[in-house]
Amino acid sequence: MSTDLRKRKITYTIILTSDSPRADARRMHIKTGAVAAVSFVLFVAVICYAVYVTITMAGSRDRNARQLEQLVQMKEENETLTAEKASLESRLSSVEETLARMEEQEHELVAAREENYIPKGFPMSGAAQIKEEDAAAEEGEAEQQDDTGLKVEAKAEWKELIFTAAEGTKVVATAPGTVKEVREAEGEVSYVVIDHGNGYITTYRNLGSPIVEEGSQVVKGVALFLVGEENTETGYSIRKDDEYIDPLELIEIKG
Repeated sequence: MSTDLRKRKITYTIILTSDSPRADARRMHIKTGAVAAVSFVLFVAVICYAVYVTITMAGSRDRNARQLEQLVQMKEENETLTAEKASLESRLSSVEETLARMEEQEHELVAAREENYIPKGFPMSGAAQIKEEDAAAEEGEAEQQDDTGLKVEAKAEWKELIFTAAEGTKVVATAPGTVKEVREAEGEVSYVVIDHGNGYITTYRNLGSPIVEEGSQVVKGVALFLVGEENTETGYSIRKDDEYIDPLELIEIKG
């Protein structure tokens, strides 16, 4: 009876055969414990693999979610930067247009200022005549001299013009500028030299006394000499870049 109750050990037999007639059949005997052990190892391996796959997939999903979030954030930042860029480009264009207008206005002002400083004015405050070269011989030298015997004679190398005006007329500056030199000496013709900038210099010669001082700033039309009985003639010349030019090329005579 005890023999019947004894647990029998189950053994599995695996028979390996071949199609070749010469080959012998082989038998492999596998015990139940070995099968169980192998099954347990396979089960654990499958469980571990499943856990690994689950963790990997979960990590992958987290990474994908983070990457998607980063992509959305980067897209929003890109849209913000694009909008800021468009705004800056618009502002830059506006600034460039403003600068261009300011530069154009500045050029216009400079051109107007330069134009204003060109000695185009008439050198006398009232009516005056331009004395011809042979007028002195016709009118008589006595009328062209003061008590000292001085007279204003045109200097041909200066392309100087001699203006004759009535008493009470003023010799005036033909453009704004700085009085560069004033000369009044006994035995010499008095003169005033004005630097107008841009290479223009005018010289006014008269037998009277200058009424401006050296170094002073003058505007167009300011009086330089007062014409009296003894100083009705005034010599007027213009230099441009140290070259004398004909005053009639610039003088604007109105009326």
